[in-house]
Amino acid sequence: MTDQTSAARGRPRDTKTHTAILQAAFTVLEREGYTAATIERIAAEAGVAKQTIYRWWKRKAPLFMEVLAHKAGQAVDLPDSGSFKDDLATLLTGTFAAVSTTLRPLMRALVVELLQDDQFAETMREVFVRRRRANVRYLVEKAVGRDELPVETDPELICDIVFGTMWYRLMFDHAPLDEAAAEQIAAAAYAASIQCTR
Repeated sequence: MTDQTSAARGRPRDTKTHTAILQAAFTVLEREGYTAATIERIAAEAGVAKQTIYRWWKRKAPLFMEVLAHKAGQAVDLPDSGSFKDDLATLLTGTFAAVSTTLRPLMRALVVELLQDDQFAETMREVFVRRRRANVRYLVEKAVGRDELPVETDPELICDIVFGTMWYRLMFDHAPLDEAAAEQIAAAAYAASIQCTR
């Protein structure tokens, strides 16, 4: 992991202050939007010196990426109903509900940031993308383990189908991200896992 989100250098993070900063950043985001949000405004909202924030995050993009990871993590629920399609649809319904709020414009803004900064892109893949993919991979592996999906099922391809669709709709807003979409994507992922192994 890069030092954009690591507290390895300098003093360790104080958990209470760290949480207060993340919440303050989210409050400023909801009130003013990503573009208008500044470290100074976040520091004032959190009641800390801006140097405290700069000690842990070099700029606002890594800070808001951590806000995104924290909020998305709260929304994650890994069901185990015995049905891959149902479990994936449940997971995606919760995910889509989260990204349809304040997180949607934040995710779009962070995509712009990662396209301009290779180091930040690496950090976002490590902190956010890989963890979301791990959740889907877990559901695939559980389904393979109970012989619902073929052992040859490629978890990475299923992740690409799921998140490729999500990000495409997120960025271009041409189709909804709702419960119906979650069920459709889950069904498509299931069908792909069967077809690709024939």
